[in-house]
Amino acid sequence: MVDEFNRAQGIDDLFIIGDISYHADDAYPHGCPQLAQVAIQQARTLAKNLNDGEFKTPFRYKDKGSMATVGRNRAVADLNHVQLSGFPAWFCWMFVHLISILGMRNKFTVLINWIWAYFSYPTSLRLLLHPSRYPLRSRWGER
Repeated sequence: MVDEFNRAQGIDDLFIIGDISYHADDAYPHGCPQLAQVAIQQARTLAKNLNDGEFKTPFRYKDKGSMATVGRNRAVADLNHVQLSGFPAWFCWMFVHLISILGMRNKFTVLINWIWAYFSYPTSLRLLLHPSRYPLRSRWGER
């Protein structure tokens, strides 16, 4: 549990941010969601307060929306005033993640890798599912 300045309750010299913090307020009575955006906003607020030398700016989470991708051209984006799905959401997800990468050279390298992967299908992840309710023990070497 943390207060509005990300201090552990009962300990003034211990600051907690990210997934291990439980920050509840009027907008989020059950705590903020465990997302990277919460941790980023907490870190910025905490850094500002520490640099100022006093704790006068309380943390308030501003929800910028949620995005998820499940594959090529398949994604959802629930932004403040727009809800997208399919290719537009997938493209929006790629754009947001591309602009968050530091350095122009890194952005260009990642973009080229994504373009190459889009057209060449080089994915090495393979998931094998056995659609049986009661799988055969012989598949795992047991008899």
